[in-house]
Amino acid sequence: MVTAMTKLQIGWAVCCFFAVAGCAQKEGAAPVAPDVGITVSCIAVMPVQPGVAIEELASPAEVKTLTDGSQVMSGMLKQFLTGKAKVWFVPDAQAQAGINENAADRLTSIRRIAEESGCNAVLETTLSRYSERVGGDYGVKQPAAVTFAYKLYEVGEGRMLCHGRFDEQQQSVMENLLTLPKAKTRGLTWLTAEELLRAGLQERLGQCSYLDGK
Repeated sequence: MVTAMTKLQIGWAVCCFFAVAGCAQKEGAAPVAPDVGITVSCIAVMPVQPGVAIEELASPAEVKTLTDGSQVMSGMLKQFLTGKAKVWFVPDAQAQAGINENAADRLTSIRRIAEESGCNAVLETTLSRYSERVGGDYGVKQPAAVTFAYKLYEVGEGRMLCHGRFDEQQQSVMENLLTLPKAKTRGLTWLTAEELLRAGLQERLGQCSYLDGK
């Protein structure tokens, strides 16, 4: 028979657990506080780029996975940003032709692209991990994993407006109780890499008022 003291101890344990879980939901790289003195006329959204050198990847399959993931992410950015902010999506051809990655004046090149689009801010995003789950919705041998980073800055002086990073390999609630808040919003299934990427984008970009239309 459970004593009153034992019940009280259990109650305290449950309260502590949910308090910690609630804090865990807020974990992550905090975006830079917006400069309220900067008015953004338009945001030039650069195509998503691999966050690692292609030649450093171990196999052609890894190159294809990261390249395909970057294209998927570019499509998601269009879905997320359209209607929330005044944006102009820079075509791949224009971005590749306009920027020399080895040039010391990269900011000058990006500023020129932004000016051509009538924008005074640029959003750059890199995807450095896009690992698909091995398994199904309710059982996996390997969970999906995604790592990306973004930065939004004003091109006149290169001032940072917001930035963030998302780095997650999905865990089950049994593996890590702190994932419970995420499970409540994402569901109790194992996500695909695309679903995890979408959740990460909504979480990180939603923290930036310039991008969330707030």
